[in-house]
Amino acid sequence: MLQRLLYQRRFRDSEFAALFAPYRGKEYVALDLETTSLDTKLADIVSMGAVIISENRILASQCFDIKIRATSKLAGDSIKVHRLRHSDLAQASSIEEALPQLLKFIGPRPIVGYNIGYDQRILNRHCKERYGFKLVNPLVDVGRMFADKVHVDHVGISPNQDLVHICQSLGIPLSGRHQAIDDAITAAMIYLRLQFGPRPTSAIPQAISA
Repeated sequence: MLQRLLYQRRFRDSEFAALFAPYRGKEYVALDLETTSLDTKLADIVSMGAVIISENRILASQCFDIKIRATSKLAGDSIKVHRLRHSDLAQASSIEEALPQLLKFIGPRPIVGYNIGYDQRILNRHCKERYGFKLVNPLVDVGRMFADKVHVDHVGISPNQDLVHICQSLGIPLSGRHQAIDDAITAAMIYLRLQFGPRPTSAIPQAISA
């Protein structure tokens, strides 16, 4: 990728050089962010969760779980979703402290997640503003992966990609919803089930949820 090569040159002497190195390993990183809104141009991050997938295993002992100090953008609607209040985040890390730690944890590995393009856009905005680059890691969206693998009896009807439906279809427990580390582990479990398990079926085709 041209962008990766450009970044390799530009950031070869920086703390982020490893992000742009060629990756030939077999590990993935499952990632989830909790944010102050769904607007990728404005949202701030309130928590980050990530875990390494090594071949057919989730390395739960090697997880990344960090909360970010609240900004003025943290308001009622988002608090209802992730249940993180200003008081819960008062002693948390600043984004300036947490973001380099997350990037080091991810490295050049491919990133797995549910609706992972959203998380990528959030990270890209913060990285671009602070460091002058965007992530070049390959992405694996487990919702899209499920849609590609699920067997639907009626041609032309898209599988339901709602997270609850996916987990129910695959027999995966869904706990701690909207907690970054729990959602990252859920995405990792979905990935492994789809990658190494039998092809899932969908007895009742449904439209993609909003």
